[in-house]
Amino acid sequence: MATYIVNVYKKEVHVSENVTAKCKISSMRENHRIDTNDDYSDGYSSFKPCPYCYIKSGVTVES
Repeated sequence: MATYIVNVYKKEVHVSENVTAKCKISSMRENHRIDTNDDYSDGYSSFKPCPYCYIKSGVTVES
């Protein structure tokens, strides 16, 4: 299982083990989804962490 689920359409990064119903992963189109171990929200990318499931150092990151 990949660590992150990336929605390339909404440019949002989800943490696989913390996904909630609010993330709406099941409604994500297959061609908009990337399962990866790379954190697309790190660095200079335009991807933002999901406010519901993205937890870094025990603190939820809000948009």
